[in-house]
Amino acid sequence: MGDVTVSELSFSCDTPVVDANVGVGHRHDQPSPFEEPAPLLAEMDRHGVDSALIYPLQGEMISALDGNDGLHEWIDGSDGRLLPTWMASGAPESLVQLQQLHAEGHVRAVRLHDTTSTSTPLTSWIYGDLLTWLQQEQLPLWISLADNDPMELANTLAEFRELSVVLVGGHYTHAPYIPQLLRHLPRACLELSRHETLGAIEDLVTSVGVRRLLYGSYAPRYAMGPVLWGLHRLAIEPWQLQRILDGTARELLRLPAEQDKSEGTR
Repeated sequence: MGDVTVSELSFSCDTPVVDANVGVGHRHDQPSPFEEPAPLLAEMDRHGVDSALIYPLQGEMISALDGNDGLHEWIDGSDGRLLPTWMASGAPESLVQLQQLHAEGHVRAVRLHDTTSTSTPLTSWIYGDLLTWLQQEQLPLWISLADNDPMELANTLAEFRELSVVLVGGHYTHAPYIPQLLRHLPRACLELSRHETLGAIEDLVTSVGVRRLLYGSYAPRYAMGPVLWGLHRLAIEPWQLQRILDGTARELLRLPAEQDKSEGTR
């Protein structure tokens, strides 16, 4: 039998799933397989993913403002299945844009841009106004461990004790200190797209609790299916798995619970 590629992996979840980490649109240096909603929705259907929290790839390193402007067509073309994570930078104009979107009822979550690639220190004297506003409005912040300095991240976010944070992209190089980081930031959750160290997720379920863990694929940087498949093979209880698949994300985003697909609903 020939080799099976990741793109050929067939796995579909039969309980509700929210993918909490999907990038859309092209980057300035790399085309994306998801340049419009239809291919992404088809990939979600293939793996039984009901909803995805999307962010504009262009906003990571180039322009949060322009990236956010491009998200509207994704939301409008998804029948409610694609939920925006609006990108934020340290520019005052970025905060103004987010405040306007929030006033219009569009904001449930915000994602910080790539401060490492933009050579912008992740400090409160640059991002303090943004973080203060998010904390006041009780809006969760998605932030990448892969694209931000972990020391700056830990020290700066610790100043905002009531801010809910989702740490994304943590992998084996971060694994030795992720438990300590989660203790240091008691309102932080961990997205699991790259947390692949053997037994690490089960250990976190025991040490920090399943309410602080959530599924994300980090597509298109990584394929959508493998992490979802792997989560179903963890040595955890079914209710704990379901909490990871959609419960934590729904709580952070203040979304209603969704019925099991086996009951004939989507």
